Amino acid sequence: MSFKSIRSRLTAWYVALLAIILILFSVLLNYFLAKRLYESVDNSLTVSATVVATSATMNTSPLPGLNQFFDQFMRGGNLNKFYQIYDGSGNVGRRSGNLTASQFPLSQIAYNDALNGKNSYETFKLEGKYPIRIITMPVIQDDNLINLVQVGTSLEAVQETLRNLQIFLFTAVPSVLIFAALFARFMARRALKPISRIITTAREIGQGQELSKRIPVLKIKDELGQLALTFNEMMNRLENSFKQIRQFSSDASHELRTPLTVLKGQNELILGKPRKLEEYQEVIASNLEEINYMSKVLEDLFVLSKSDENQVNLDCKQFNLKPFLEEVCKHAEVLAEEKNIKIIITYLEAVGIKGDEVRLRQMVWNILQNGIKYTQTGGELKVSLQNDREFALITIQDTGIGIPEEDLAFIFNRFYRVDKARSRDEGGSGLGLSICRQIAGAHKGNIEVESKLGVGTRFKIRLPLTPVSYTHLTLPTNREV
Repeated sequence: MSFKSIRSRLTAWYVALLAIILILFSVLLNYFLAKRLYESVDNSLTVSATVVATSATMNTSPLPGLNQFFDQFMRGGNLNKFYQIYDGSGNVGRRSGNLTASQFPLSQIAYNDALNGKNSYETFKLEGKYPIRIITMPVIQDDNLINLVQVGTSLEAVQETLRNLQIFLFTAVPSVLIFAALFARFMARRALKPISRIITTAREIGQGQELSKRIPVLKIKDELGQLALTFNEMMNRLENSFKQIRQFSSDASHELRTPLTVLKGQNELILGKPRKLEEYQEVIASNLEEINYMSKVLEDLFVLSKSDENQVNLDCKQFNLKPFLEEVCKHAEVLAEEKNIKIIITYLEAVGIKGDEVRLRQMVWNILQNGIKYTQTGGELKVSLQNDREFALITIQDTGIGIPEEDLAFIFNRFYRVDKARSRDEGGSGLGLSICRQIAGAHKGNIEVESKLGVGTRFKIRLPLTPVSYTHLTLPTNREV
């Protein structure tokens, strides 16, 4: 079994822990059982010795039935059980018939304990036989030691019981561990099955680039369910990122193809034969316009790509929108005067918000510029600002050509143009309104549009009045608005 897998390591840890517990349990069980058995033997010897001592203190012959008690106690006359009685000087007065004088002499320790009135317990090992447990009990009268009583019994039953217990434990513990290992491996395989599915799904995604694959989540509340959910969320973000990359590549190639073709054609034409200086200057000026256009497109695409990645870094400050709009409208009047278009401020309410002035200026300027671009000479733009409950409402309305109803749902899409030819001629990339929507969204606001052909278009921008958690996105700060 390889320990490289989590399943194997979990199984090994479980079995090792169980083995330690079972070994400790076996040791403690053997210890306490042995202690209990030896205590039982000592209690039995104490009772028997008390009976013998009582008989020994009689002035007459031993108590009636004592011989029968000894015969029954001895069980056939072997050394499994025996007794012997000493006088106060340590001389043997009487012993059981199965015992010789030399087998169990009175030890000095037992005799000293007897002189002090204490019972003593000793264990003797006979060659080829089970150990013998002996109690030495003093018989005291008038503070004098008159007799010592010894009663012994074999520990065969105790040791046989302990041996049987050890055999059982040596057999049961390995069997339990083997069963536990098989069960633990089964449960680990079952518990880690979602991880196997994650690995399989990830491998399929890596090999086939099938980013739409997801892991089925059966139990959301447990850790593996949360892992599967996290993996699926990661795959959603990854799939969206790939879509954004493909969209970016498609948008960039589509939008840059025309100016590159123009540049190539003009350069090939001018290099076809010698030209006048004025002709070279015209081509260079035209190429410069195309290069500026491509630079603007690439910059706008960079802004949008950062917005898609939620990496906008807004420099948010508390400020008043009223003087802010007055200043932007004043700058826009210079552009509007070229077409004799009036910018009329209908109503401006002092409204404070927290936001990035540079980005908001860019948003408002783009909408004003679009209004001027698509409004006929002599038209007008109306700008208003008011408190709309929890939002600051900026309204910009023009008297331009308007937007067809079927196009309203798409004007915030990248590179979408209602009048593609006109927009291209005037330098529009089709990204301005997309950037406006991203800036409004980064401020936790929104932007809406209403339009009617031949009447004009109205943009409504809502920005929250109260501080909120802002999206962070890195945008270039040197962009002209």
